[in-house]
Amino acid sequence: MFVSTLRLINFRSYCDASVSFGDGLNVVVGDNATGKTNLLEGAWYALRGSSPRTRREDKLMTWGERFSRVELQLDGRAAGPQAVEAGFAPGQGKRMRWNGADVASLEDLRGRSQVFIFVPESLLLVKGSPARRRAHLDTFAAALDPAYAAAARDAQTALRQRNAQLYAVKHGASEAALDPWDVQFARAAVELGRRRRDLVDELAVSYAAAAADLAPAGETFTVQLVTQLAGVGYDEESLADELRRRRPGETARGLSLFGPHRDDLRFLEVPRDAPRSAAGDTAGAEPGGASPGDVRAADDAAPGDAGPKVVLPSGPVCGPVDLPRGGRDLRLFGSQGEQRAAVLALLLAEQRLAASRTGEQGTLFLDDVMSELDDARRRLLVRRLASAGQSIITTTNRHYFTEDELAAATVIELPLDGALAVGAVLPPADAGAPAPPEMDAL
Repeated sequence: MFVSTLRLINFRSYCDASVSFGDGLNVVVGDNATGKTNLLEGAWYALRGSSPRTRREDKLMTWGERFSRVELQLDGRAAGPQAVEAGFAPGQGKRMRWNGADVASLEDLRGRSQVFIFVPESLLLVKGSPARRRAHLDTFAAALDPAYAAAARDAQTALRQRNAQLYAVKHGASEAALDPWDVQFARAAVELGRRRRDLVDELAVSYAAAAADLAPAGETFTVQLVTQLAGVGYDEESLADELRRRRPGETARGLSLFGPHRDDLRFLEVPRDAPRSAAGDTAGAEPGGASPGDVRAADDAAPGDAGPKVVLPSGPVCGPVDLPRGGRDLRLFGSQGEQRAAVLALLLAEQRLAASRTGEQGTLFLDDVMSELDDARRRLLVRRLASAGQSIITTTNRHYFTEDELAAATVIELPLDGALAVGAVLPPADAGAPAPPEMDAL
């Protein structure tokens, strides 16, 4: 499955513009403010029903217009071409159509195709809050597995109801009223927790391979789920017991403080072969934990010394060090390029996992991914994308790609016909009006 054509009407900087894509690597080249990100956002909006950049859909409309609309065609399916339409108008809301039929829900829409996007805001998957990482995992998994979607909904509902009861108890309601909510929340939390654990276990294998493909020095990376449920063995009764034990503190706060809503995803560089000299290993230390040359023993101290004297080491001030035993957390210690590569590796891992489940390789939308990668990582990324189905990359600089890479790709130059000029708010006075839609929003 790949995006073959895209038409944007009154969408961001596009009055009425169309573009065609190839089924492999596509390179969209244009100066700043020529609509590169808007192009990817429009395609994503049609296939996912939301923007990766804003929650306010009125911001997607070209200024001064009364609606926005996106038309997209998918090819490469056994069932033949698929026509997707998405539209929004104030007062009408959002409407989605697939092959002319209304789509009942966003969940239904997202289950019909697999697509993956990197925009500059995607770096918050590494840099941002645990809530953002949980939401990303759950959105990806829900599009693949209706049972996961149901488990996430049930856990959220149970959490909201339990929090309401905790708040009531904080303000004088009977504490005994929490017992049934503890049982309900424990059941839903364990179900979601187990599914999320299994998802990350599956992703970790593909992530390690994708991250290795993007690591010029041969480093080893992984993703790790950090969850409180591991401490209770993903067991409902044990979780219910833990909730009762924590009840005084949770009642005082009026919030649930233990469960899968506290999970996090860590991006780690890990030792290649887990060397014995990892942090915390005491091999080679003197009795008492001191290493040779670190501290002079007390019985060697000169008379009148207050205690052991620190001996300053000689030789190089800095040198190669072993990774911490738990790995190097890229959120805290990763460079901008490493964090960018971590997000790309996650998207590639998700694409591979989705392909193994659905039999279709989803499209990768990659906005300005090359700018903060060094040349070695750029070459590695393009090489990996050669086997990743359709990918659409935007860039301001075609020299981020070699001539051979560009010759094998579909190159699209911006601005497109039907786009606003840089800095323009409305179309030029002599420009033709957009083609009239069949409906306002759709």
